[in-house]
Amino acid sequence: MEYKFTVFTPTYNRAGLLTELYESLKIQTYKNFEWLIIDDGSVDNTEETVKEFQKENILKINYIKKENGGKQRAYNLAVENAGGELFICLDSDDKYIPEGLEIILRYWKEYEKRDDIAGMGYLSVYPDGKIIGKKFPEDVIISNQFDIYYKYQVSGDKGLMFRTEILKEYKFPEIDGEKFITEAVVYNRISRKYNILYINKEIEIKQYHEGGLTSGYNRLLLNNPKGSALYHNERNFFKMSFRDKILNNAVYYKFSRAAGENIRKIFLDSKAVFYLAVALPIGEYMFRRAGKDTGR
Repeated sequence: MEYKFTVFTPTYNRAGLLTELYESLKIQTYKNFEWLIIDDGSVDNTEETVKEFQKENILKINYIKKENGGKQRAYNLAVENAGGELFICLDSDDKYIPEGLEIILRYWKEYEKRDDIAGMGYLSVYPDGKIIGKKFPEDVIISNQFDIYYKYQVSGDKGLMFRTEILKEYKFPEIDGEKFITEAVVYNRISRKYNILYINKEIEIKQYHEGGLTSGYNRLLLNNPKGSALYHNERNFFKMSFRDKILNNAVYYKFSRAAGENIRKIFLDSKAVFYLAVALPIGEYMFRRAGKDTGR
């Protein structure tokens, strides 16, 4: 690989936010990285803004514009075009502390030869410095992405870095007619084979703006029901309590029905038929309630 890191930013009509991110990348103490921007069909002045960055010739900036198709398609395109050994997704309204990449690399060097570790996780904070969600249970811990959230009850967004070669094996599903699927689908698939190195270091600074994916999240899931159903169906591969299995399959049923699937197909596709059968009445209630909430 030509670079140690590819820092990937998916963006859509966020030219103003890109400038703040650019300024944070310019002052990274570790310099061997490229900034890969995938413009998901912006109609503002994103392209002109990036050209101004490129004129400064401070960072290696690779800019690719595509027609609007959602973050998962932008992510797949970024992985295909990444020139870095390690891959980081940094949204347009996020940034790293100046020593961010340097700290990641410092910890990573101790574990990079372990084939069972796919990447790293670290803490995210709000602009005021408050940690988002809960810390990891130990200052340095090796686990997988599912267990970190389910078994250890860690919560909130966390920064993540992956080996690029592993992400090439785990592309995002691209579902016709849908423009969103949770990143946890890919992370859970990776979790079935690989661990992650997690550290309690505050590296990523996140901002949540109106118009971002986080705002109106429940509606976003219902507007992309096939991907949402896929996520909950594949969670059945992991060990959960009886209660959580039932709730998970009720939600799988809800989204499957929202996607227009009939009950026969929902059961044929199911990874946990017994739990789905038990959950069906709850799922039907959830589906009808979701229809009322969204006006469908």
